[in-house]
Amino acid sequence: MSAASRGGELFIVDNSDTDWKGLRYLQDWTEIASAFDIATGFFEIGALLALDGKWQKLDRIRILMGGQTTARTRQAILEGLRRHVREKLDGSLEREKESNDFLGGARAIVEAMKAGKIQCRVYAKRKFHAKAYITHPRVAVIGSVALVGSSNFTVPGLTENVELNIQIRAPGDVARLQEWYEQHWQEAEEVMPDVIRVIERHIDEYPPFEVYAKALQELFEHHTPTEAEWENGASKMYPVLDHYQKEGYHSLLNIARQHNGAFLCDGVGLGKTFVGLMLIERLVMHDKKRVVLLVPKSGRVAVWERSIRRYLPHLLNGFLPFKIYNHTDLMRGPSGDGRDFPAEFQQIKEQADVVLIDEAHHFRNRGLANAEDGTIRSRYWQLYDIIGQKTVFLLTATPVNNALTDFQHEIELFSRVDNPTAFAGALGIHNLASHFQQLEKALKRLTAGEEHGELFQVNQAEAEKVLFDDKLFRSLVVQRSRAYAQQSQLQHGGTQAMFPTKEPPKVQPYSVKKTYGHLLGKVEAAFSKPDQLFSLAVYYPLGHWIGDPSALRSFDVNRQKQVVRLIRIQFLKRFESSIYAFETSCQNLLLKLLAFLRKNSTTPTEVKRLHRWEAQNAELLEHVKERRSELQEEDESEEADTSELGDEFLDDFEELSRTDYNLPEIFDETYADLEQLVDFLEELKTFNASHDNKLQSLIKLLKGDAVLKKQKVLIFSEFMATARYLRRELLKAGIEGVEEIDSASTIDRGDAIQRFAPYYNGSSSGELAAKGHKETRILISTDVLSEGLNLQDATRLINYDLHWNPVRLMQRIGRVDRRLNPEIEAKMVADHPDLKPLRGKVIYWNFLPPEDLDGLLRLYHRVSSKTLRISKVFGIEGRKLLKPEDDFDALKDFTHKYQGELTPLEKMHLEFQKLLADNPGLQDRLNGLPGRVFSGREHPQAGPKAVFFCYALPAEAKGLDGSGADKTESEKQNTETGGDAPAWTTEARKAAWYLYDLAGGKILERAEEIVAFVRSGPETARRVILPETELRDARLRVEKHIKNTYLKQVQAPVGVKPVLACWMELN
Repeated sequence: MSAASRGGELFIVDNSDTDWKGLRYLQDWTEIASAFDIATGFFEIGALLALDGKWQKLDRIRILMGGQTTARTRQAILEGLRRHVREKLDGSLEREKESNDFLGGARAIVEAMKAGKIQCRVYAKRKFHAKAYITHPRVAVIGSVALVGSSNFTVPGLTENVELNIQIRAPGDVARLQEWYEQHWQEAEEVMPDVIRVIERHIDEYPPFEVYAKALQELFEHHTPTEAEWENGASKMYPVLDHYQKEGYHSLLNIARQHNGAFLCDGVGLGKTFVGLMLIERLVMHDKKRVVLLVPKSGRVAVWERSIRRYLPHLLNGFLPFKIYNHTDLMRGPSGDGRDFPAEFQQIKEQADVVLIDEAHHFRNRGLANAEDGTIRSRYWQLYDIIGQKTVFLLTATPVNNALTDFQHEIELFSRVDNPTAFAGALGIHNLASHFQQLEKALKRLTAGEEHGELFQVNQAEAEKVLFDDKLFRSLVVQRSRAYAQQSQLQHGGTQAMFPTKEPPKVQPYSVKKTYGHLLGKVEAAFSKPDQLFSLAVYYPLGHWIGDPSALRSFDVNRQKQVVRLIRIQFLKRFESSIYAFETSCQNLLLKLLAFLRKNSTTPTEVKRLHRWEAQNAELLEHVKERRSELQEEDESEEADTSELGDEFLDDFEELSRTDYNLPEIFDETYADLEQLVDFLEELKTFNASHDNKLQSLIKLLKGDAVLKKQKVLIFSEFMATARYLRRELLKAGIEGVEEIDSASTIDRGDAIQRFAPYYNGSSSGELAAKGHKETRILISTDVLSEGLNLQDATRLINYDLHWNPVRLMQRIGRVDRRLNPEIEAKMVADHPDLKPLRGKVIYWNFLPPEDLDGLLRLYHRVSSKTLRISKVFGIEGRKLLKPEDDFDALKDFTHKYQGELTPLEKMHLEFQKLLADNPGLQDRLNGLPGRVFSGREHPQAGPKAVFFCYALPAEAKGLDGSGADKTESEKQNTETGGDAPAWTTEARKAAWYLYDLAGGKILERAEEIVAFVRSGPETARRVILPETELRDARLRVEKHIKNTYLKQVQAPVGVKPVLACWMELN
């Protein structure tokens, strides 16, 4: 503390002594001094608060502080000074509140400042870094004394840091120091109003309404558009977006900054393409990234290129780093037109920064694993190899189609399969695969106890929790329902007419019994056999393995079993779809079985048996050949096949080893399958279109309905054979304007789409006629057109066959039930006045066989079970959709789910938007609130007491490009000091709500459950009665809970803490 020197005593204060520090020195002087004159480079309010109870004894305190600024004009200098003071003082107050929740003593400081007892000025002529404390005693005989050295007027400077301060007592020296102080004081700038305003901002008594609104703001901060100058000025797309689309765009950028990937999963028809275009424009034009866009072939020209040419034509010209490819291009080799796709994708792998994937659910399955030599054998792994560490944006309305692992595989495109701990730092998920296994188990528990043909009823909200409440899903996915989009538009000056209304779906009945007759009984009998329909030993030869048991791999066995299961499922689905589809399946399987026998029948006895069977069934085989020739005549893309019937399938099978497989057993089962197929095909030989009750029901509908017989209608079937069959038979029935598209169609899809829906695809009826193109009235399609296309020129849709996955059904309906463009609508009605009463209203039919449906479901229980699992996750009860007794009610219920109910969080988000709209200036007030803002109100229930907290939880950020380029300057410094350590930033933080019950100590964490307790309006009275000690104890308990749960899960480094945004007592 002090040291003696020759000739006198040198008095030193350096904070090294436990009991004697700079603060103690000032405290002691307050007992005998009348005034303090303080010069300090930095000033924190905590220093005055540390002197609380002592400084009040002084008559005056003057604080002269530094405030360097680079501005040149006096006005700019003054504004810079004030801003500097506000920011520094504000930061010191926030730090002080970490240990002094309610800034005890600050109100007295403000009163003293207003009274002139405490004065503050800032010296700005040059950098001011002086530290001096001149104390003026009440008794003149003592004389003024100064402490000069290195301690700033801050708590660390007075108590913690190792400082060097020397006391000056000589009257002449102190006088000269006082003169120096007075000179600089006179040259300094007055900042008292700013200082007072900053402190008052932290100690004001805020109403519960503002604290509640602040908590909502924190919760939805990353969903709220924060337009920068570029979006409002240079962007071509941003003005085109609706408010909810702007929200989605900003949310995607924020998610990608943290996780290096993000999903946009808005419902069908909500304009994901526009958000995708906005992302592309931002990344290419503003961020200067190299971007590649992958899209389905069907939507490339009709949707993406047409939209880019309209809104962002410069992206397709010049030297901008933007490329667009089809999904199917990924596995293409060098093409005939000179393009080398492998070389192009190698270049993309090496040079691209960002990959944007439209209809990303096409990459839900990994497909074949890479070969041992590294050869990539699936589209998924090809894309995976290209992506590497690039940022990925995935657009899909249906991230899960068949299993929750669909979502896992899509995530791993950017999180990487070999990095299962990718979300450990941000979300506390230490193994991604294990996380999805737990989700699958939770989903299985929901469907436990289910029986064939009966729906296991489960609470809707509980089913949704499996995925929608999953922290990974909520962190990676931007997903809004149509209901949210409509209400959001209304609240921001839009109109709810942006979407058409839907009438309750109509059931178009038909009879399977009338269509198939005796064949229905034979199919049911075949499915009741132990092997169900067919044994299919040729696809499950490992079931007849007689070789070394140790050579069998369970993976191979299970894979073959799955193939057999899928073949049986496809047979039943095609049986329901159409006579023609079922017949085609029977023919194809028969020929494949024959190909297997030809390949493996090598002994004389086996060859003789095969020839005998072919001779016995020669008439049927000839009939099959004739029927297949008819199909080839329909498809001009196929040349006539003159080879022996079935030889085209020889390469599908390998010659099995007789030492490893029981071939006689496989042969016996294969011949049994052939006999079953012969039985079916013999029955089918007598069938024709006039027997097809389902087809006749369609023709009757198209000719009898007043709208369908004149206007456009879109007809979907899952199968190419059915779609082609329908086209042929409708033309025979005299119905004109029919076109058909499937995966093997040779017609240009873009042209076909434009001929059917010209107005929503950049043309019109007049333009088509001028080009000599005939407009299509009835478009029949497989699911190649079920996603991503704008076909809303039509208002009528028919689902011809049952689609066992409601996700696909949603996609189909979404082709016509989409956002409406007022300009296009006006042009369409002007060209076709008779359309006026039809526009804005969508009607669709589902073909259902009421009398036979339960029988089909019993046969199809495995597929139906799968449908139930997925449909429950998405809130669509699959079996209820199909029950005949539900009829219209069931389909209405499906429509309701398709429309989308507002989730609790969406309701809260809309409530927040409405609060902002109804209370002008609220947004600015919320932005101006201090941290840890506090209020109190009456508990909505009598008796209980609780404390509400809204924290910003820190998270590990990766940056949009993985480099942290988007971090603030302070965050960059934090990263630099930590070397290669991950950056834990406030930019990556997420808001979390907690409600602590003072009686039982229980902590609620779901915002949806907490909101009812804290919801407040402008009229809600402030009421604060709980002791500060009790409130502080509650805060410490919640922060301990966060430390033991969230921070532990994410393995946050030591020193990383949650930030309290606001809190409220409920008394």
